[in-house]
Amino acid sequence: MAVNEGNFARVGLGDIVVGQPLRWNLYNEAREQIRRQGEIFDTLEAIDALVSPGVYRLLSNAEKQARDVAFDTSRIRVGDAIQLEVSPEQPRYVVFLIGYQKNKGIIVTPPESAGGLMMLRDGQSFVGRFFSGQRAFAFSTTLVRQTSVPFPHMHLAYPRDLRVQEVRKSPRIDVQMIAAIEFVDRDAPQASGKICNLSATGAALRTKQRLAPIGEKVRLKFKLAIQGLETYLSVLCEIRSLADNRDDPAMPVLWGLSFVETDSHAHFALSAYVYGMLLGEV
Repeated sequence: MAVNEGNFARVGLGDIVVGQPLRWNLYNEAREQIRRQGEIFDTLEAIDALVSPGVYRLLSNAEKQARDVAFDTSRIRVGDAIQLEVSPEQPRYVVFLIGYQKNKGIIVTPPESAGGLMMLRDGQSFVGRFFSGQRAFAFSTTLVRQTSVPFPHMHLAYPRDLRVQEVRKSPRIDVQMIAAIEFVDRDAPQASGKICNLSATGAALRTKQRLAPIGEKVRLKFKLAIQGLETYLSVLCEIRSLADNRDDPAMPVLWGLSFVETDSHAHFALSAYVYGMLLGEV
């Protein structure tokens, strides 16, 4: 099967998971199909034997628009959240960056569950994802070691490269969330409202009355539930619009808010929640 070279990506050892269905058709150096999507490999040795000579998959349209970058140029910061995915059918683990050494490894916190730390298997393969600015990154890695000495952490293999995709438009979802409103430029008591629409870059908010003028900055405080875990956010916003809207007579004032300051954790949580709702995963 002759296909343009730019349509292919090489598949690495960490891209195929033991016991999990193969996610793509695979091709050899001559671009001949050698494995079908859905096949299952029972051992790591079998996967290694397959990928070592060079094996490839077709890129999706979104992946063709993406490009490769090095991990150390992604502008990821200590404390940023990273999602680790074993397979699309399993829950994603959320960990936080402790540090990294170029071409050596990445150190992250262990994931948590029910208030305790989770223990993962050394050698487990993951697809890692994180956001930085207006870009989404993805990379393949494996767990080299998890230890509690001198403190709980995980050592991940340093990724060969990352796929980066510009986030050009922030999708919005309709929600019903209680929020607290804190006024940052003047001395006024905290107020309450209801978020009725949310994205990673802004929100629509309802209140009983007009509490501030357009252009004023407020801090919006609310919580998100992501895969059973509650995350509390405090986001600095600018009021972009105010309108009387009687769709909800109990809260007839509709605010348009733009998030002007979100740290990496808040941006990741917002994006994970919005995309999770769109995909029905939250």
